[in-house]
Amino acid sequence: MTGAASTKNFVRLFQIPVVVCLCIVAYAYPLWGQQAQAPAGRQYVIQRIEFIGNRRIQSDTLRARIFSRAGDPYSEEAVRRDFQALWNTQFFEDVRLEVEDSPDQPDGKIVVFYLKERPIIRRIEYKGNKSITESDILDAFKEKKVGLSVEGQFDPTKIKRAEVVIKELLAEHGRQFATVKPTYERIAATNAVKLVFNIDEGPKVKVGDVTFTGNKVFSDAKLLRAMRHDRPYAIPLYITNIPVMDKTYDRQKLDEDLEVGIRGLYRDHGYFKATVGDPILNTHDEDRSGIKGPWPVLGSKHGKRVDITIPIEEGEQYRMGSLKFRSSDPEVGLVFKSEILGKVFPIKEGEIFSAEKIRKALDNYKKLYGEYGYIDFVAEPLTDIDDKKKVVNLTMEFDQQKQFFVRRIEFSGNTTTRDKVIRREILLDEGQVYNNRLWELSILRLNQLGYFDVIKPENAELKRNVKAGTVDIKLKVKEKGKQSISFSGGVSGIAGTFVSASYQTNNFLGLGETLTLSAQLGDFQRGYTFGFTEPFLFDRPITTGFTIFANKYDFNQAKQYGLLLGQQIALNPALQENYNTDTKGFTLFISSPLRRFSFARVGLTYGFSSTNIQTFSQSAQLLFDSIQFTSLAGPSALDGIHSSKVTPTISYSTVNNPQNPTHGKSFYYGVSLEGGPLGGNVNTISNTFSTTYFHQVNKRRNVIGIKYQTAMISGYGGKDIPPYNRFYLGGEQDVRGFNFYTISPFVAIPFSTSTSVEYFDPRRIGSTGSPIPQLLTVPLLEFIPTRPGGDYQNVLNLEYRIPIAGPVTLVFFNDLGLNGILRQSQLSLNPAAVSLFQEQYPNPDFPGVHITKDLPIVSGTNFYPRTSAGIELQVILPIVNAPFRVYYAYNYLRLTGTITAPAGAYYLSDAVKNTLPPGVLQTQIQPELDSILFQQVQHIPAGLIEPKQTFRFTVGKTF
Repeated sequence: MTGAASTKNFVRLFQIPVVVCLCIVAYAYPLWGQQAQAPAGRQYVIQRIEFIGNRRIQSDTLRARIFSRAGDPYSEEAVRRDFQALWNTQFFEDVRLEVEDSPDQPDGKIVVFYLKERPIIRRIEYKGNKSITESDILDAFKEKKVGLSVEGQFDPTKIKRAEVVIKELLAEHGRQFATVKPTYERIAATNAVKLVFNIDEGPKVKVGDVTFTGNKVFSDAKLLRAMRHDRPYAIPLYITNIPVMDKTYDRQKLDEDLEVGIRGLYRDHGYFKATVGDPILNTHDEDRSGIKGPWPVLGSKHGKRVDITIPIEEGEQYRMGSLKFRSSDPEVGLVFKSEILGKVFPIKEGEIFSAEKIRKALDNYKKLYGEYGYIDFVAEPLTDIDDKKKVVNLTMEFDQQKQFFVRRIEFSGNTTTRDKVIRREILLDEGQVYNNRLWELSILRLNQLGYFDVIKPENAELKRNVKAGTVDIKLKVKEKGKQSISFSGGVSGIAGTFVSASYQTNNFLGLGETLTLSAQLGDFQRGYTFGFTEPFLFDRPITTGFTIFANKYDFNQAKQYGLLLGQQIALNPALQENYNTDTKGFTLFISSPLRRFSFARVGLTYGFSSTNIQTFSQSAQLLFDSIQFTSLAGPSALDGIHSSKVTPTISYSTVNNPQNPTHGKSFYYGVSLEGGPLGGNVNTISNTFSTTYFHQVNKRRNVIGIKYQTAMISGYGGKDIPPYNRFYLGGEQDVRGFNFYTISPFVAIPFSTSTSVEYFDPRRIGSTGSPIPQLLTVPLLEFIPTRPGGDYQNVLNLEYRIPIAGPVTLVFFNDLGLNGILRQSQLSLNPAAVSLFQEQYPNPDFPGVHITKDLPIVSGTNFYPRTSAGIELQVILPIVNAPFRVYYAYNYLRLTGTITAPAGAYYLSDAVKNTLPPGVLQTQIQPELDSILFQQVQHIPAGLIEPKQTFRFTVGKTF
């Protein structure tokens, strides 16, 4: 069948109903006329009703659609009604009625309906669509209730409706000049067709220049910014925007911008009678050469543009006049006094009238009444404009409706989680006045559990009994997988290359309990953890649990840099930090809300651990040996370090989701006491505070996230802080652009060594007549720069999160870290070591070199701020349920100089000097020793430790 023939057939289908109706009228009236000529007084009976031609639709179905039955008295009015009923089913493209005399019953009539079924649409194709997908079209059909689908009946009305919807959809994508032509082809030997929509999208129409006339109060730039759909994509700056790309033109969205954007802007600033006229549209071709492709500014453009001119009449500015409240039912008074309602209203008399604040007032009153059970409360603002005084007198009319009480609360969808686990998070009780605020908080508490997909207010079905004044609440939830077994691997700044396996159930046996088993093996870190948490002990809101752990961390600077740079790195063995810690222990914790259903909790944690440290470099050995932080001494002082610590805490959280938060805030404060009366051989006191804040912006599409944390630690009882307990920053957990554990001040640790100096003794002449060379061993004092960690840290993380699609999120971030030594006395040398150094090096020849108890801090490294700014792409895999991310960071504040240790010294006693020949010390030995000291001053290039930029793939989130 040719395309032209298809088109003609398609047109004929629209003509069929009309032709059929005319034929039926021409046929039926003579028939009915013949029946009218039947002998007077004789009554006929319908012997049977037959249907001929129906294949898909059963005869029983058709009999149910008509009114007459076999055995009923025959009536032409009834038959006409049956005919119309069959035609109205829309099942047939032709219906013909015949009435025959019964061959075996003199007064019997046989009613026969000859039917021709409409064809079935076996397949629907869309040709020529590029801007929209078939999925977009089907979604539009569903939204607009077109009713056209495969295996559905061929209905010209629905097809015409589908054509209109496709054109509207293309117009939304800038294809204002698109054409859509439906055609069909019959499929041989079947009563079926293939329907084809031939689409010619035409040129894409972009928004061109937007100009305004009549505006004096607001500038063109501000009005354009109010047009969310038609303003160009731009780079926002402090006082202006740099346009990058024009948006697609859509008339419906333009109308929304005119009403909601521009007119709403004026009404929000008191211009109550401002009007926005019909826009003047000028469509023209655009042909600009440039780089091929959709490149902003530099790209080529071929298509059409619509220049828009918007006339505005601003009118006068109005202020708030009098405010009154009244009930819509004169026989029923207001629930609240006018004084209370007036305090809720956000505009005072004489202030600029604002439509935005009126909307806020309506929302405030809705919430106020909702807290007292008035679910169906409606407030209507009635304005009385005084043009002379330029004020708007406002009357708030309240339709308070009825107060509702909670009769029953039910749950559905919780196939595993028991009802009591959900019910204990609900702040409403059955029989209580319905409180919308408590219900919203209940949903927040359920989302914080993490057991279900995000629960929204619309997931709750409220069934009202207006007569009884009660409401039944049915909350529909969808459970997440309560158990997860995952195997993963990757590259992390903390663990290096790693593989991990974990098993976790966050809703054990449906009771809300959490059981965790995990293991991780990496280049730098190994860990094993087993934990259990009971959120409701003895059916009371008391959370308790325990964790057993074993961790081994290998802090090897050279290896870490080598993995990051992809090659082996050789560092001075005296300067690199190289040690490992092996820790085993457990924690016990308990917490409880401050009051029932409070978001604030107090808790207590006890932990015990045993740590062994093994050093592999001179720098690490000096750091651990020189600082006495335990009661142990001797060569085994780094073995058997026992920590016994108790931490009381207070916390508060309204963050709505533990994995993907969009709003809410939290804070945590804990103070830890380690050692002393609790036992162990490490004495420290630490304070930790952290807070987070999440806020939705850009019409609730994007999220701003802020996290701040600070901590301080100090030793007591004559003991210093262990080096492994001090604070180090850097890595994906805090300041993303820096390597793990690299943000720390530097100190210089004294180190005693010796060197041999060769000199010629003129008093000893060899066989050749020349002086014989002699060796003199001289003790040297050197300083080794190392990073001991800080005792006071501050970290600020700022994020702007843009959801892309599903589990993919784009994040712009800026991290700030500050780490330093607040109490230098907590980095003091062992008193015995100080005495020994002072005895070995009285240093009369080096008055500038002093051996003091406190380790000297390298200048420019203490409390020096480090910052990272960059972009991050996060993907949360549904099976692993862990965030994989790749990010780029630029460290615009970092150490750029070279870390230089103080110059050392040597010591020659008077006895040694007296044994030397005159002049040898000044001419031979001292120059040689000065050269050795100069060469052995330790230097660390800061660029090796703190890179300028970082590109990294990791598993996890910063917060």
